[in-house]
Amino acid sequence: MFDDVLMRGGAEARKELARQLAAFLPTSKPGSKDRETVVAKLIKLATDPLVEVRESLARQLSEITPLEADLLFTIIADDDFIALPFLASTAALDRWQMLAVLKIGDLVRQLQIASRRDICEECIECIIETADWPVCAGLLDNQAFEPAERDYRKLYARFAHESEIVERLLARQDIPLVIRILEAKRTSNRIQEYLDNSALMIDDDGGGLVAAAEETATLRVLAGADERELDQVLPFLLNKKLLTPSLILRAAVVGEMRFIDRALSQLSGIPLRRVQGLLYQRGSPNFRALFNRCGLPAGCFHLIRAAIAVECGIRESGEDVSSDAFGSRVVESIMAGLDGIAMDEKLKLLSYVAEFGTDRPQAIAARLKSTLNRAA
Repeated sequence: MFDDVLMRGGAEARKELARQLAAFLPTSKPGSKDRETVVAKLIKLATDPLVEVRESLARQLSEITPLEADLLFTIIADDDFIALPFLASTAALDRWQMLAVLKIGDLVRQLQIASRRDICEECIECIIETADWPVCAGLLDNQAFEPAERDYRKLYARFAHESEIVERLLARQDIPLVIRILEAKRTSNRIQEYLDNSALMIDDDGGGLVAAAEETATLRVLAGADERELDQVLPFLLNKKLLTPSLILRAAVVGEMRFIDRALSQLSGIPLRRVQGLLYQRGSPNFRALFNRCGLPAGCFHLIRAAIAVECGIRESGEDVSSDAFGSRVVESIMAGLDGIAMDEKLKLLSYVAEFGTDRPQAIAARLKSTLNRAA
């Protein structure tokens, strides 16, 4: 009877038949002879020459589960305007069928899987490991996807040169600090390469500006980190030779003392709590020995010491001090609080503040340096 209807009926008759057959599925027992007969007819309807019949069938079946794999994949293989809405909405896809679409389907079908709210862990891993960047971008846009740190690292390792992925990664609050720092480094390298190739710079100022921008960006990332994140990222900075004297001086001038004490701990090999005790204990005679173990240039010593003195005063007063105010107090400490250092050393320290500080302390240090030079 079904065959007669299919052969003789028009589009409306076949759509009605599809509706009746689809309505039968929820009440039928999987594997039964009756169900096998109905599924065979549905597969035939799913390949009907008339688009409106196939479209109507796909719409009706999208709300039914379970569905046989042959029927599912017949619809999924149809034209995009039929297959894609079905892929996006059907509840009948299991994890293995989703994986099959990811492995053998084209890009637009993979995107539908990446966007599904019921996406499984196996599919997430498959996308992260093997899919092209548009599918990974679709996964990152999926609110059901909650990346682990390893997911972020794999995506960045694969797509560090793909702006659509990088922008999505950087927009997330829980992305590992390491990735933000690596991206700052990568950006500065691209800028340096551009300057080298374009011959825009006739002296070495270009390299200095790029390095300054990189370290400023890195310090901004570190300033927004909590202590657990800092504890994790400092060994990475040390291993990658990014824990530079200039980065440490920048941190000292703007008051990022959580970074300073962890940097000195990493460089010296002394446990963090012990370092913090040495740094912030008024009148501690052991800071020089700690500093010497860090292998930093001698010129860093007095600036870090000035920053420590400012930090100790702030802790005692309980004030909340901005980076500008901290840097200004570092200048005051250099001029009035550091006993026993020569004027040429103070001028060098003011040069550090003028180079590494924020706007206000930079201006103060520059004016003082100019005044002292004229007086000399």
